[in-house]
Amino acid sequence: MTDPLDRILALVREHIPDVRLVHKHELRWMRILGKAVRPIAPDFDTHYTTVLGRTVYLPRPPEHMPRRVLAATLAHELVHQLDQRRWGLLFYASYAWALPTGRTMRAYWERRAYAVDLLIAKERGGALEVENVARRLADVFSGSGYLWMWMGRASARAFLRPTVEAVMSGELERQAPYDVILAAWRGPEPPDEAA
Repeated sequence: MTDPLDRILALVREHIPDVRLVHKHELRWMRILGKAVRPIAPDFDTHYTTVLGRTVYLPRPPEHMPRRVLAATLAHELVHQLDQRRWGLLFYASYAWALPTGRTMRAYWERRAYAVDLLIAKERGGALEVENVARRLADVFSGSGYLWMWMGRASARAFLRPTVEAVMSGELERQAPYDVILAAWRGPEPPDEAA
């Protein structure tokens, strides 16, 4: 039987057949970028995954990551890859766009991708786990790791709330691309023994 990583990787390859998983430290330009942003985002090299087109730049070699962690990471990044493919240059330009209200368009794209993390949290531990992840995400959205993409922790929580509610109600898991991502995460349902 396959595990979530095998299934998520197969799904990613359905959409991005030539996907590449690269350790950030293998590339000189990525090491330079990491040093450049270190004063603001010290965890960029060690905790954050970056995706550009078909390449997923990981903070560790993929073979050194726990399989479920890598599966969840790739599921999150698939949302970005699908958005990048659909929106092209508009995605990249808007990802860097700061609004005059202390918010960025980056937060919109990240909320879409972090919805996967919330869905997986629900699978892992129900409502309590979703709330724990939502609290952590409010810190992520309002912190330096993503260059303060949303001003204020309470405001970030309010921004995330509709996504949290859609996860908890089951509404989000019926929408693309979350439906196929969650199906791949769960795997095939066991046969009905009553049949």
